[in-house]
Amino acid sequence: MKKITQLSIVILLLIFAFLPFKTVTAEAPTVVYDVPISSLHPTQAGIGKIQISYKLTEYLANDAALTASFFEDFNEDNGYIKGNYLTADTQTPKQDKNLLKTVNMREELGALVNPALGSLSVQVVIGPHKEYYAIDGHHGSNTNQLIKEMTGLGYDKINVAVIADYSDLDEKTFWQTMLAQKYMYPKAYNVATHQYETISGLKLPKQMNNQLFVNDPFRGLNYFWRSTAINKDTISVPFAEFYWGEFMSRTHEFDDLNFQTPDDYQTAFERGNAIFEKLIAGDAKYTYLFSEVVTKQYGITANQIGLQDSYSAAKLAKQQDKLDTAKAYMFSHPNLTTSNQAVFDGNTPVEPPTSEDSSTDDNTSTSNDETSSTDSADSSSSASESDTSGSDTNSSDTATSSTDSADNSSSASESDTSGSDTNASDTETSSTASDDSSSSKSQKNSSERETSSSTDAAISPAEQTHSSDKTATTQIAASTLPHTGDSPIHFWLILLGAACVITAGIKFYRLKE
Repeated sequence: MKKITQLSIVILLLIFAFLPFKTVTAEAPTVVYDVPISSLHPTQAGIGKIQISYKLTEYLANDAALTASFFEDFNEDNGYIKGNYLTADTQTPKQDKNLLKTVNMREELGALVNPALGSLSVQVVIGPHKEYYAIDGHHGSNTNQLIKEMTGLGYDKINVAVIADYSDLDEKTFWQTMLAQKYMYPKAYNVATHQYETISGLKLPKQMNNQLFVNDPFRGLNYFWRSTAINKDTISVPFAEFYWGEFMSRTHEFDDLNFQTPDDYQTAFERGNAIFEKLIAGDAKYTYLFSEVVTKQYGITANQIGLQDSYSAAKLAKQQDKLDTAKAYMFSHPNLTTSNQAVFDGNTPVEPPTSEDSSTDDNTSTSNDETSSTDSADSSSSASESDTSGSDTNSSDTATSSTDSADNSSSASESDTSGSDTNASDTETSSTASDDSSSSKSQKNSSERETSSSTDAAISPAEQTHSSDKTATTQIAASTLPHTGDSPIHFWLILLGAACVITAGIKFYRLKE
């Protein structure tokens, strides 16, 4: 009887040990090249136009030529880092770094993203009708479109990273899923009410176009609060700048500003710096307010959205100079002062899926986007009005703007870290949640998974013109994304089972003797 019991235990352990365990492995996103910016659907309603104004001064030399700063940021947004990239034969030549600052690596050189280095600013989810929904890179995309419209210079196509495929979902479920996964930001700052209001998905911009977005002054000023109070490189969640905006607006210390004059931006900049300095110092009033507005609502700490350990007053003068430049440019270009307040008409909030509704396990990054027909009761919007991928030009007379993180970019990815004093290399990311995320370009902190296994499925109609290019898509190295790997429990159970078999065999043999 004892032998039978032992043998039964061994058999059960072996069966258990060798059962196929389901493991979650984050796949590298698929890179799709030369996607028309006009075919990307936004997933947020607001952008910071004061920030875009500054980037335009960096990228345009007297509105007549593109600068080295433009090419450097544009190429990095496209995944080409430090002049190191792949050629069509997948070789990696040693390149002069200055090349990065003089040409579009893709258009001029046919370059491919180097899996060892590249991370793209524009991350997208494939939604209904195989449309691309950008969950990061709103500011950069809008900026590039704006440059093209204003001057005829620059480029209206960009490389994107497809991180999830939700094309099998209906529009209602798609938007519920996007909200639940925090791939959209369903609010915008209403300057008329001085607060962030939940907006209907129907009101989200239909494409990357400057005039279709709400001008969010806090999202824009967040760029100029960097280095003194915010370190963009420590941001670990999407939409960080918008969370700061919600916090700032809830102090009610900006309610007297309508942001229609340069003086309003200057006043807001100074008040914001004073609030940040007190928050960093542990002021009870502001720490409590932050907890109520951000932490309790979103489960996010101040450190997760970039709050520095100390306030850097020494960086203030540089940021002030940048703001002065931005104000002068913005208020000399009326198309940059517009704000699409129509998004606040007839708002119906988007709601996350119930336990019965939620039907995806896929995780990715950040965003919100256009939606089309949905029940106002459910307030999940659909994207039936999405502009088709075949359109390469913006529908508006004026323009479009840039950068996560947030969070997270396709914008002038800002490499303006607290220790760097070069304006030319400021890059933004959504990141950041950025949009933008602005969770920055390395905003791969969530377990990202691209569910489309085939290249053709990942390419929308607008990209089919590039299907003859054998390198139309490629994989970013797995090292750029977190992986869980195979289950360690599986491994140890196999070892335990093997040990039990050996032990039982030895005992059985001895008893037989």
